[in-house]
Amino acid sequence: MDALLDVTEVTPGVHRMALPLGIHGVPTVSAYLLRDDGVDGVGGDTLVDCGIATGEIDPCDVLVAALGAAGSALERIARLVVTHAHIDHFGVAGEVVRRSGGRLWMHRAADLDLVKYADPDEAVDNRAIMLADHGLYGPELTASSEGLRDWIPVMPSIGRPDVRLAGGERFTAGGREWEVLHTPGHSPGHVCLWSAADRLLCSGDHLLQVASPPVTFERGFERDPMGSYLDSLDRVAALEPELVLPGHGTPFRNGARRAASIARGKRVRLERVHDLVAERECTVTEITAMLFTGELTGAQRHFAMAEILADLAFHEVRGTLERARRPDGVYLWRTTLEGA
Repeated sequence: MDALLDVTEVTPGVHRMALPLGIHGVPTVSAYLLRDDGVDGVGGDTLVDCGIATGEIDPCDVLVAALGAAGSALERIARLVVTHAHIDHFGVAGEVVRRSGGRLWMHRAADLDLVKYADPDEAVDNRAIMLADHGLYGPELTASSEGLRDWIPVMPSIGRPDVRLAGGERFTAGGREWEVLHTPGHSPGHVCLWSAADRLLCSGDHLLQVASPPVTFERGFERDPMGSYLDSLDRVAALEPELVLPGHGTPFRNGARRAASIARGKRVRLERVHDLVAERECTVTEITAMLFTGELTGAQRHFAMAEILADLAFHEVRGTLERARRPDGVYLWRTTLEGA
């Protein structure tokens, strides 16, 4: 297993551990170890994100090996900070805190995802109803609704936070003082960790270099997730991070430039969605077909429709687009007088 490990000290006191995923085409998730040897070598380390179950006998086998390669162990983890409660970042959180005795830190808005994991059948039903409301039917609806079930087997238990964050909390680890930044958008409970002294940002999925993070609409979550994400990008860009430690992929420089680039791309898509609706009234399923002309898997279709819904919600909140139900119950989107 050691030959397969990718563990690197990316900056003094901080190790990146690339943990395998292999679900929906995502190869790895990046967890980070913030070493804290304390007094006389006795201290407690901080782990940021933790990956999914990887072994039938020991669900944490790869994580345990990665921690060992970084000079730590599960028993040394005093604090697990989960940037957001998506399963790839959160899957073995319950196992980590049970075996380490450490405390699980998560934003209080992560409760929305925890409820979903506690009753995945209801979560799948809610997703199916949402997609059907916007024009998706038949086998495509089934395939696009059930992606959550692909992830459940890699989460052996549901981690319950000991510390429920609001943003603004501070702690010391890895020889640095870190501040918790609440950065909603990709997830309502997303947080980043910020070390102001060396302008180091542990970004989770808020800033990625390999892709533009998806911003998806889910019923009962945020009314305007895209607006939240763009605001969060602006706040992080203003900090001008020198080095970004992302949740997928390797660290990269100049976080402000990357934040601005992602924001530009999101705003281009917002304008495109508005223009399509302005040309003619249409459903989300129709908009998806216009924007994505190739074959989509069920998971890809869900992400595409859910981000288009986030775009439409952005415009609806600002009064430029509105929806109305057709006689068959499907929502039709159109411009308002203000947005025409």
